[in-house]
Amino acid sequence: MEKVNFKIASFNISGGFYIGNEKTEYLDREAVDSVDDKLIEQIIEFINNENLDIICFQEIITTESVNYIKNIVDKTNLKYYDSYELSECNIVKNTNCGLAILSKYPIRLIKREVFPNPNLAKTTNSGNTYYMYDKGYMICEIEKNDKSVKILNHHGFPYRRFNSTPEENRNVFEYFDNIIDEFKPDVITGDFNAENFMDLMEKTNNKYVRTINSITTVDNKMFDDILLFKNIEYKTKMIKLLSDHFIVINEFKY
Repeated sequence: MEKVNFKIASFNISGGFYIGNEKTEYLDREAVDSVDDKLIEQIIEFINNENLDIICFQEIITTESVNYIKNIVDKTNLKYYDSYELSECNIVKNTNCGLAILSKYPIRLIKREVFPNPNLAKTTNSGNTYYMYDKGYMICEIEKNDKSVKILNHHGFPYRRFNSTPEENRNVFEYFDNIIDEFKPDVITGDFNAENFMDLMEKTNNKYVRTINSITTVDNKMFDDILLFKNIEYKTKMIKLLSDHFIVINEFKY
């Protein structure tokens, strides 16, 4: 069978825009009362200019009254979608956020689940105590020209925000490694919130390749990536929008 070209992007949109006040402790940043449409407008323009087949979001607001997902669906060719609400959004008041996959082609949901939560907590200099929100993954199958591709989109825990490290939470990565081994997605997207995550997931490291593997945040972290099986042809690029994460893009033949 002739190979089919897929163009996919992954983007942590940080609730819709980047506040960017680095002088304030991250967990103490005050949530705003309303959303800013500038980033969504940029995303819509980006999707149309790039002619994407699929985009995977992390930290996208899932509260229906905000209409983030519907706005993108209405103004692009990505008419099919599925989403997974995971937690409160700490950037915009009275909203929730999570994961979403938008596609030009029909989506079949396979599984979605939260990761085992380490239940870390941190008390900041302000005296406020914060607890780690749930994070998780969703797996969908998308068919294009009689060729199906299985995509896993996820968001990892921000260990550094709670004075912890990925190495101190190996059980979460082992759990994720086993999920990947069980469902064998063709593509793995997301914000891993760890630069060395492949070292902590032996099975995944043996079968997949990091196609981005470079700085993807404004504070110089290599957190966002798109993983493919090692024998898949691909090309990649990144684009900086208004978020504190870059959009990562992969075009591959499968």
